[in-house]
Amino acid sequence: MAYGNQNRNGKYNNRGNREQIHLDPIELDYTKHKKLFGDIAQNWAKQLNNESYNAINKSTQIRSFYDKVLGLNEKAEGMQDDEQYKKEVFPFVVMLKSKVAYVKTRGLVSDTFVKMINQCVEEATTIDKMQNFKYFFEAVIGFYPKK
Repeated sequence: MAYGNQNRNGKYNNRGNREQIHLDPIELDYTKHKKLFGDIAQNWAKQLNNESYNAINKSTQIRSFYDKVLGLNEKAEGMQDDEQYKKEVFPFVVMLKSKVAYVKTRGLVSDTFVKMINQCVEEATTIDKMQNFKYFFEAVIGFYPKK
């Protein structure tokens, strides 16, 4: 049951029932998806913010994951080719899935944050896409409201 005032679009505007944002799948190729670092990142940030009203998506956790992505991207930038990246860095990128699942069980991040990380991990199979993972995450943080 929803509480609060319903707007003319049928969406609730109280803290418990926030507007659902359309989230485009994350494909880490800005040449195909020109709005990856713009509208797509902004919509993901809006949805994360909507869920944060329920005391989810702790900014320290979001920042911690961003720092992990930065570190992995730095390692990837030092690689000679994608094969070396897949052997030496990508396994640790995949490990982000288990880390985000763990903090989810502790109630520190939302399903949307888990979904975002998991989609990015699945896409970050090359050095360039790892860099785009970093840029996308940076854009989401840029759009995420500061509290």
